Formats: sequence, structure tokens, C-alpha cells
Amino acid sequence: MHKIYGFTAMLTATLLWGFAFSAQSKGMDYTGPALFNTLRSATGFIALLILCTVIEVWRKTSASGHTAASNLSSGKYLIPGGILCGIALGIASNLQQMGLEFTTVGKTGFLTALYIIIVPVLGIFFKRRTSSSLWIAVLLALSGTYLLCGGTDRIGKGEILVIAASCVYSIHIMLIDHYINKCDCLKMSCLQFATASVISLILTIILGEAWILSKIYTAVPFILFCGIGSGAAAFTLQMVSQKYLHPVTASLLMSLEAVFAVLGGWIFLGQTMNLHETAGCAIIFIAIILTQIPFSNNKQPTQTILKNNNN
Repeated sequence: MHKIYGFTAMLTATLLWGFAFSAQSKGMDYTGPALFNTLRSATGFIALLILCTVIEVWRKTSASGHTAASNLSSGKYLIPGGILCGIALGIASNLQQMGLEFTTVGKTGFLTALYIIIVPVLGIFFKRRTSSSLWIAVLLALSGTYLLCGGTDRIGKGEILVIAASCVYSIHIMLIDHYINKCDCLKMSCLQFATASVISLILTIILGEAWILSKIYTAVPFILFCGIGSGAAAFTLQMVSQKYLHPVTASLLMSLEAVFAVLGGWIFLGQTMNLHETAGCAIIFIAIILTQIPFSNNKQPTQTILKNNNN
């Protein structure tokens, strides 16, 4: 049942991320990339701060609930986990947002999805064993994403920025996997967005991006969707899901971000998928189903037989 919760949470988060690509692109019609991320991260932080406050008040009405929560709220893991995840998120989101200025959404989706290859490679350094079936699924998902987004025919400034973002997103996934069972996921998510907003604000100042209130006001719908929907809600759902999913499985589910981006373009922009894009969607779904099929002798899903030797 826990795996169903994790699967559903990650799928919802991925849907929000996929639809957010259009909002991110439109938002930069009115603000610079770093300023947009500053505002969306700050919005996510405020939303989570309110939610954390409400939950904390509720917990204090129950002595047992408050005691259980206090063990997870310890600053020993919460503060370093939230700050490190926030630094990774802030750097990755800004690299991706800047890359969108110089390359297409399709190429950005494909190159960002490279984390489905990078995560299991990083897992080797974290002493996490990955089964052969997951490696096959990773390759299938990458192939499907390539077909879905059309691949790339050149590597320019935008592509380099997005590839760098994908590398940092991979580190972000592994950091969440390391800290998520050691502290309260809502509080850690709140702290990571506070940190990410500071990182983005520093970049905004360094890059000298203009604060034009009339344009910011026009961009409010995109900021709210990216801050609350694809930001606070989606990344918190990611943290919840990673309590129950192996990070490689989580990254494969995240590869559906490209599928939902295409669907969002069809629903909101009237764009349609060609044969290659449809084939890409099908291959990605096959890869995800592959991660849920039991191949071991004990008939467990592939992600459950992966062991973290750090624990």
C-alpha cells in the first residue's frame, strides 16, 4: 500500500512539473529567469510555512502525535538536509530556467530527463545496488524521452545549461533519498524553498535583472502555479514518495514530466503529437511498468530488492 502512495504522489508531482513548462516559458515574457525563480520559490516557501504552522498547531493538540513529530523535527538532520536540498534545487532550477531562454521546450525536456541515467550512476557512489531490470528500464525511458522530444541536433549554450541542471537535479534526488527518512518532509521542503529563494535572489542581484512591478503583476498566475503547484506541492509530494520508492524508480516516474508537458501543450495550446512522440510516450510507460514487475526469486518488485548499504 505504501508503494501505491509513493507511486501516486510522484505521478501527481510529475504531472504538475510537466504542465509547468508552459508556465515557466510564459513567465519569462515578463521577468528574468532568476527573478522568476526567486518569486516562485518564495511563493512555495510561504505556502509551505503556512501549511507547516497549521499542522504543528494540530499536532500540539495530540501529545503522542507531537512526540512522534518531534523526533523527525530534530535540527540534526532537518537543517542540513533542508539547506543542502535547497542549494541543489536553487542551482538546478535556475540553470534550467536560463537554458529555456536559448533552447526549445522539447530539447529542455529531453535534456532534463538525463537525470534518469545520472541518478543510478550516482547511486553507485552512495553504495546503492541497482538491479539489471532497472538499468534496462532506464535505457528504455531515455529512448522514449528522445523520441518524445525529438532529440537534439546540436549542443549550444542553452543545451549546456540544461545538461548542467540535469546533473544538479540528480544530486537533489539523492540528497532527498539520504535525508527524507530522518526528518519531517514538510519542514524540510519548506526550508529547501527558503534556501532556493535566497540562491535565486542572489543570482537576480548578480545578473542585474529588473524588478518591474507591472510586469511582475502580469506574471502572477504563472508565478502562483509554479510556486504553489509545481513548486511547493510537487516537490513535497516528491519527498513523500521517496519515502517509499527507490530513487531510480522515482526518477523513471519523473521522466513522465515530458509526457505531461506534451499533453499540456495539446490541452492548453492546441498542439498535437506526431507518431514519434506517441511512440516515445508508449516506451516510457513500458519502462515504468517494467520497474513494477517482480523478477527476483522472492517475487518482490524490482525496487524493493535494492538495498542501501549506508543504513
